[in-house]
Amino acid sequence: MRQLRWLSFALCLLAAVASGAAEPPDGRAVLGRMKAWLEPTAPSTRRLAMTVRSAKGTVVEWKAAQARGIVDGNPFVLTVVLDPPDVRGTALLIEERAGQPNAEWLYVPYLRRVRQVLPVNEFESFLNTEFTDSDVGFINLTDRKVTLLGDGQVNGVAAYQLLEVPADPRTFTRIVTWVAKDTGQPLKREYYDVADRLWKVETFEDVATVQGTPVAQHVRMEDVQTGYVSEYRISDVAVGVQIPGALFDWQQLAQAVDHPLWK
Repeated sequence: MRQLRWLSFALCLLAAVASGAAEPPDGRAVLGRMKAWLEPTAPSTRRLAMTVRSAKGTVVEWKAAQARGIVDGNPFVLTVVLDPPDVRGTALLIEERAGQPNAEWLYVPYLRRVRQVLPVNEFESFLNTEFTDSDVGFINLTDRKVTLLGDGQVNGVAAYQLLEVPADPRTFTRIVTWVAKDTGQPLKREYYDVADRLWKVETFEDVATVQGTPVAQHVRMEDVQTGYVSEYRISDVAVGVQIPGALFDWQQLAQAVDHPLWK
């Protein structure tokens, strides 16, 4: 009987050691999984309805169309504002380049010209919202140090907690991100300003699966310092659609709003 008790104790001890010996995931790998969750590789289109609320209750709304695709091996994302009329035709094109900063071009109708956005300005406000150009484009894994802080929970969902430190701290000194362990879905991101104070909080909600592609249908960004809130809702997601490569040509951004793809 004593031998059985010792055998049982030894087996339990071995199981505990084995479970504790599992190596935690690499922080960059977790962020890469989140990037894959957010950025479908198959060509796709969607509609965005953006709402901006000030601390005083003022509300501004606009609608946009977005297309994602790959040209010559590089992923592109194009966001075109469809409404209201005063900003209709504004277009932001972002090209992801492996091992390099993303290339960005912005067309503003009233200026009638395309401006190339420098890498240092990729965190500029997008159309005076709490979102930046980077938030509607790609997560750049090469411009930041990523560290796994540990485990956590967001609304009862088990998550990994990451620390992202951008190479250029002129906009954010750090970003704390929670990523769902089971799916890789981003749950929450906290952005800290140049004084290392909490500045913005981003959440991803109402997840749906469209043609095998997960989509966070409601993304919310709150500026906790000013009380402003920007959020967008995604609809009309189409995956695997035919998107002409010319749509991702920065020299044709002025005509992007009238492309038949949005009809």
